[in-house]
Amino acid sequence: MLALSIVTVSLDAPLVLDLLAWTLITIVGGAAGWTLVVWLQRRLLWRVGRRLAFSYVLLGLLPFLLSLVLVIVAAYLLSGFFLGHLYRDAAIGLHEELEAVSGFLLQPLEMGLLDPSALPAAQGGAALAYYQDGIRAGGDPRAPATFPAWLETDEATDGQRRRSRVPPLVALPDGSATLAAVFRRGPSGVVAFYDPAARGLLERELSRRSDVWTRLRGRGETDGAGWTVQVFGGGQFVLQPLARTQGSVEREDFFESLNASSPFSIVGVEMAGPLNAFADGAPVSAPVSVSLAATQPIVFRHLFSASSQVDTLGWFFFGIATFMLFDVFVAATIMAMFMILGLSRAVNRLSAATGAVQAGDFSARIPVRRKDQLGALQRSFNEMAAGLERLIAERTARRALEQELEFAREVQKNLIPGQGLQVEGVEFATFFEPSAAIGGDYFDILELPGEWEGDRGRLGVVIADVAGHGLSAGLRMAMLKAGLLTLVEEGKPARQLLPALDGLVRKESDRVFVTASLSLIDVSTGVVEMTNAGHPPAYLLRNGEIEEILLSGSPLGALGADYGFRRFELRPGDVMVWLSDGFIEAADADGEVFGYERTIDSLKGSADSAMEVRDRILGDIRRYTEGVGAEDDLTLVVMRYQPEAATSETPVDQELLRAAGG
Repeated sequence: MLALSIVTVSLDAPLVLDLLAWTLITIVGGAAGWTLVVWLQRRLLWRVGRRLAFSYVLLGLLPFLLSLVLVIVAAYLLSGFFLGHLYRDAAIGLHEELEAVSGFLLQPLEMGLLDPSALPAAQGGAALAYYQDGIRAGGDPRAPATFPAWLETDEATDGQRRRSRVPPLVALPDGSATLAAVFRRGPSGVVAFYDPAARGLLERELSRRSDVWTRLRGRGETDGAGWTVQVFGGGQFVLQPLARTQGSVEREDFFESLNASSPFSIVGVEMAGPLNAFADGAPVSAPVSVSLAATQPIVFRHLFSASSQVDTLGWFFFGIATFMLFDVFVAATIMAMFMILGLSRAVNRLSAATGAVQAGDFSARIPVRRKDQLGALQRSFNEMAAGLERLIAERTARRALEQELEFAREVQKNLIPGQGLQVEGVEFATFFEPSAAIGGDYFDILELPGEWEGDRGRLGVVIADVAGHGLSAGLRMAMLKAGLLTLVEEGKPARQLLPALDGLVRKESDRVFVTASLSLIDVSTGVVEMTNAGHPPAYLLRNGEIEEILLSGSPLGALGADYGFRRFELRPGDVMVWLSDGFIEAADADGEVFGYERTIDSLKGSADSAMEVRDRILGDIRRYTEGVGAEDDLTLVVMRYQPEAATSETPVDQELLRAAGG
């Protein structure tokens, strides 16, 4: 694909294909470059010593080199600006000479001592024209027929402003550029302008005066493509560079004539404004740019003092300052190298000791001599290595305990109903989630035989909460189930089951309390006999109404043996809900418990299936306690009574097995 993109770029392909090819080449090239950089970084800078040395290069040497480059660039730009200053001085000096000539010749003309036609048309390289009453009366015929008053207005400024700007360029009839100055007093006036025909082009005169190779560019002259420069606030100009070949021989001859030849040239540019018509000052060309060039000796000749003693003294102090700064830099470099070597050695020792510990040698130690942060890190490593042996012994003991806990979890999982009941007319949905590795909650669904032929029998639903958590609570829960199954098999009546379990709990040496609720359900008739020992209320959902079945009673193992009892009858479609206090006491991030009212609100709604009711309660609890761990076991049993159903396979739901770890 990359080769195809390169071929596409090399051919005269459509613009869209060309863009796609360049995009692909850029992406592939960037990815390859980044991969190479990452590989080199990992390969070359893996060791800390190399990384520190590279960091020193980035922080110590690179800024120095960048600053040096910046100084060179700034010096070059300032030299270019300095060339512009020399050019302006030369142009202003020439213009002032023209002003002096015109002012000198105005005196005899004004006094009428000489006839204008008898006055010279040129003097000292300046062409002259004389005016009476605004009309040219003599002198060079290239001057305008009428007095160019616009030059007089242009010069009517204070001396400071005149020194800060280049005089305007004037176009002669043959199109050549020149500088002109005017002087008028009363009806008499004199115009003096530089004569290119007598002394050569204006740019050569400016080069001679400024020692800077000067070339005026405009009127369609180009040596290259140039650059269009947009100026903030509006306007633009085209910057034409000096050609490397055109006029290069003449330029080198100019530098040799000044004894300032050098392979390195400094270039600059100035804007001289448009070329103006001599008569009225109207622009006759685009703005003229002035390309400037000089060599280093020329710049130094004009920049520094003409006195060799002063120059020598200045360079002497500069050399002293450079030597002192270089000494500081060398000292800083040596100090940095010592620090890099010391840090690298300390890290290498730490790496070797870490490798030994990783291989199983916990006796590895690092000799600590440093008094800095790395020394503290080495001491911490030695302490860590010494503590690892103790941790291994503790881990072995902890692993044995975890095996015991895993066995206890398996026992508890087997105590919780793991297979679904298939009882005609009843649907169950359950949930069990211990707050610790081993919970103290317990529930069971017992299938009891019928008393006559055709009797579908009875179901026993028991839910209990042993005080506490962990292994002891799990063992008491197992004891409680074993005792309950024994009592049921013995055929104990419903109202005698809890008192019998109370006696079993009281035999424990550690006094614990157990809340329990036992409900015997006749599937054929819907009759429910409920006995309660201090357990939270059950709920009956019937035709959209919710009834709280709150039966008072003392917990098993507590003082007293008074248990609440109620007998009632279920109707088709009724739903029974039993739950532990973990739902009631579940708290949000602010510590506010879920409570009985929110529990009743969660039960409101559709009750078409036991699973639907269970999932609604669990969803409300999870949203309420989002981000807060459960502090108590969560146990929930939901039963829907539906005797009209032909068959109903009602599993005690796999949610239970997942929560219990099965």
